[in-house]
Amino acid sequence: MIEHSMTTGRYQCVNPQYSFAAEDWVLCDDCFAGEREIKRRGEVYLPRTEGQMADPKYGSKRYEAYKYRANFFNYFASTINAVLGILHREPPQRLELPPRLHVMQRNFSASGDSLEEMLHLVNFHQLVYGRCGMLLDAPFWDDSPNAVPVAALYPAHRILDWEQNGNVLSFVLLDESGDQFNPELKCREHVQRLRLCALDRNGEYYSIQLTPQEYSRFDFSAEMPDSVYPEIRGKRLGKVPFIFVNTSDTTPMIQAPPLLPLANICLAIYRGEADYRHALYMQAQSTLFLKGFPLDDPPMMGAGNYIHTESPDAAGSFLEISGAGLSEMRESLAELHKTAVSMGMSLAENGDSESGEALKTRLSVKLALLENLANTSGAAFRKILRLAAEWCSVDPDTVLFEPNLDFTESSVSASDVSYLWNAKKEGLPLSERSIHEWLRKNDYTGLSYEEELEEEKQGN
Repeated sequence: MIEHSMTTGRYQCVNPQYSFAAEDWVLCDDCFAGEREIKRRGEVYLPRTEGQMADPKYGSKRYEAYKYRANFFNYFASTINAVLGILHREPPQRLELPPRLHVMQRNFSASGDSLEEMLHLVNFHQLVYGRCGMLLDAPFWDDSPNAVPVAALYPAHRILDWEQNGNVLSFVLLDESGDQFNPELKCREHVQRLRLCALDRNGEYYSIQLTPQEYSRFDFSAEMPDSVYPEIRGKRLGKVPFIFVNTSDTTPMIQAPPLLPLANICLAIYRGEADYRHALYMQAQSTLFLKGFPLDDPPMMGAGNYIHTESPDAAGSFLEISGAGLSEMRESLAELHKTAVSMGMSLAENGDSESGEALKTRLSVKLALLENLANTSGAAFRKILRLAAEWCSVDPDTVLFEPNLDFTESSVSASDVSYLWNAKKEGLPLSERSIHEWLRKNDYTGLSYEEELEEEKQGN
């Protein structure tokens, strides 16, 4: 979760694009966190009513009740979880690494994440924030000849600044602040740390950790004694090994979160819900009106109590609020819910009779987002794996990586197979190999045609 102070002025050393995008990142982060975080943020997402603002005595308590009654429908988080499930329904289509880099498939990051686990994290950050980055680094714990680079993931809000000249990334400034345990105080305290990854005057890559105060005085042209030049087998890099990952490209330019419109719709529903529930509550709370009764003590209310006066002019009644406008509020909320569902990533079938091809056609627009995310993350992983190969003095072209682009479940039934086979028997010009290939594409088998024949022979 993003610390709100990180995007609201903690650092002065941020890129102008960062300052513009930070508010959207926080909004999407809060929406993914859910109702508790949305309500904790109070008036940021749910302003007070005019009556609550005008009531200095009870306005705050009434606002808390108003907020408590509202529901936050989290289409944003459910869509992200659904998309991640679809993206990772199958493993990457192709992953070939030279023997030197085989270990990266199991231990891709310094924390021990596998390559597929890191891909899942990257896709998550693409969906929530529209951006993240990966830094390739030499493992400080392994200086053996067999050492291979490891990658670290940086969320959008931790990529503070950067400079690119042409196609060359000159530097990137990363936020590595976090809580650190203080054994003397026996508690955790927040420590601010920045990491600068840059090229020196000779074009060699170096990395240095700084405090924000040290960075403000940092001289890019001077040699710093604390600078670290990461090496693999004594080899240094001539480029900053940082890869940006956006929604549709791997450039430093920030892109808006792809599901930001859905997050805004969720918040619109939340505000409409608050007003609707408040109106329902007020309509059900009749106000007692008394005329001609003494005002010395408040009237006793509820079952078993009564109000009495000897005044012949006394009268009493209940004042009720009209329900006018409730139907319009319900209709408005229903339309917002319908919009949220249509903007979400629902890949459910439209009906029992819908074929796989019809499903693919109906969802082609939504699948475009999935293809964008998958292809962009695939390009980023190819770049970082080939950079790792280059650092290890291995031919980068031996690295092959293709992400999964099969996003739909097979809807082919056994009866479909039977119909096709009967059609072949009746003269349809279709070979057994073609039928097998169709079955393989629809996940009926993972074997090739030749392997299937061999299995059948062995079975007989």
